[in-house]
Amino acid sequence: MKTLVLCVDRDDDLGVKAGVNGPVIGRKENLDAALALGLADPEEVDTNAILSGLQLYDDLTKRGIDAEIATISGDSHVGFQSDLILTTQLENVLEVVKPDRAILVSDGAEDESIYPVISSRIKIDSVRRVYVKQSKSIEGTYYMIVKTLQDEKMRRRWIVPFSLVFIIWGFLSFVTKVIQFRDGNYEDIGLLSQMAFGVIGVVLGFYLIGWAYRWAEQFSERMTRMSRSIRQGSLAIPFAIIGIVLAVVGVLIGYDMAVSYREALLEHERSLAISILIFVSGSVWFVVFGVFSYETGKSVTSFLQTGKIRWSFIVMMVSVLATGFIVQGSA
Repeated sequence: MKTLVLCVDRDDDLGVKAGVNGPVIGRKENLDAALALGLADPEEVDTNAILSGLQLYDDLTKRGIDAEIATISGDSHVGFQSDLILTTQLENVLEVVKPDRAILVSDGAEDESIYPVISSRIKIDSVRRVYVKQSKSIEGTYYMIVKTLQDEKMRRRWIVPFSLVFIIWGFLSFVTKVIQFRDGNYEDIGLLSQMAFGVIGVVLGFYLIGWAYRWAEQFSERMTRMSRSIRQGSLAIPFAIIGIVLAVVGVLIGYDMAVSYREALLEHERSLAISILIFVSGSVWFVVFGVFSYETGKSVTSFLQTGKIRWSFIVMMVSVLATGFIVQGSA
């Protein structure tokens, strides 16, 4: 009976950091892959998982057991896409190696979530989870936290939930204090300080989300691309400017219509819901044609550069127009 030692890298650190595409079959190939990943990121846990798989493979062969080792890797976007890639690579490995059973090696619960997919295709005799020893000192703990926050995936996983809590708490706190302030508590200075705390909570929440998703870097990259497009005479920029102007004009017109409605009625006759509907009704088509202008600029630029028509542009425009009619009808 042939045993397959199967290492799983669900988030494709092997490909992203070391440039090694899965599946990796064979002892030498896996040793080279582990070395490449270790050199790219010495603290990557998947390196230890592959080395642990190699140790297990050597132990099996020393005992005279027919064995082979392979590593399959998924995609950085963990979920359906990564699992689909893992399944395809697993079937390729099974076709090449033709094992009778497997031993799964992983570095945690995330990789082991693919267990049902693997067990549906081959019998799994054992699962080995690899833990990396860490220093228990305060300095070691601090270092672990810093390194975790530097990892983009871990940063999103842990920072974003706290950011949303800050935003929701800050928004509710601010709105509550604004209502109290409007109801006549103008002399309560404490309300103003509490409103400030609410604003700080919202700003801090958005800042943390921006940091987690690298908004500043993405904005800088977009500005660089925009500058390059302007120098190259791209038509997307003027169309985008027209689109932004139309959207801003639409918002101003909608706001003016809503304010005029409220000023024309007595206070007890005013309705916030109707004011919002009037605002939407007055601004919706300006926003729609702003989006239309922006997408037109992108499509024309793409056609001039590639000579191909973006059919998605037509689908997008039909969807936007349909949305405009629906919103207008609702308003």
